[in-house]
Amino acid sequence: MRIFGELQDRADASAAEAARVRLNLSSVRSLVAVASPKGGSGKSALAVNIAATLASAGRKVGIVDADLNAPSVLAMLGVKVPRYLPMAEGIEPASGPLGIRLVSGEFLPEVQPPAPISFVDFADVSAEPVREPLEASHSAAVARMLAQTRFGNLDLLLVDLAPGFDRLHRLASLVMPAGVLLVTRPSADDARGLARIFAMRKRLGLPILGVVENMVGFSCNNCRSVRPLFPEGEVSRVTREAGIEIVARLPFDPRFAESSERGRLFAQEYADSPLAKQIAEMARRIAAEMNARAAEAGNSIDLSDSAEETAD
Repeated sequence: MRIFGELQDRADASAAEAARVRLNLSSVRSLVAVASPKGGSGKSALAVNIAATLASAGRKVGIVDADLNAPSVLAMLGVKVPRYLPMAEGIEPASGPLGIRLVSGEFLPEVQPPAPISFVDFADVSAEPVREPLEASHSAAVARMLAQTRFGNLDLLLVDLAPGFDRLHRLASLVMPAGVLLVTRPSADDARGLARIFAMRKRLGLPILGVVENMVGFSCNNCRSVRPLFPEGEVSRVTREAGIEIVARLPFDPRFAESSERGRLFAQEYADSPLAKQIAEMARRIAAEMNARAAEAGNSIDLSDSAEETAD
């Protein structure tokens, strides 16, 4: 077991570390963080299918699985973890379906094999204290993936973050995303987490693309209705008060989780399903927004038209 002690808060990455990340990402036209206030929101599966929708439209897309404790992107795409080979010039991303470039914490020797993390109080530990704080270790691993992976030219890089507003804060200290997509369940607990992220957004100037409310209800094929799974209203209230848009309210489809478990793409297998069509529409909206922001920055990309064709 890896044991880390929280010696101090390291909210900001070093200037040199952040500079290395920005330099390495200079060939990436747009970086979008996919975040959630709590686990179990289906964030990673959505990120994978959004990436696949854009890649199938001919865009060059990459995904960074930055959830070090529970990396899942490779498995969802049916990609085996490549054997790690030390490379002086960087980390070679794995190639996923549709040419999606992938990098995960599973690539790093420090986190192979995956091991649990224990939060401990040094007063209760008789052994020599660990020098490296947990968050410094996490930030260093994420920074290494962003600074050393040879992504090449990408239209869009999705960073799938571990749950929690602190992960988003630490990513922003390395590199400010062009956009942030927040994925949540329609629960009061998730709404409280969203409120914390919105408060941080004001301090950091995070460019939030919108909120995806996932698993809002179970789609019943026989009765042709959607039955709520969670009490509704709190997420809508928090986002409305913050002036943030809910870009999608997605129903629960058991095939979505089943496809992910098999390492298959739901958006391809069930392209005609209501959920797949909503995911395609989300991809189109993200692409259009990133295209507009890149054009403003003088780095125009053409994502929106192709993604719209996929959604049709």
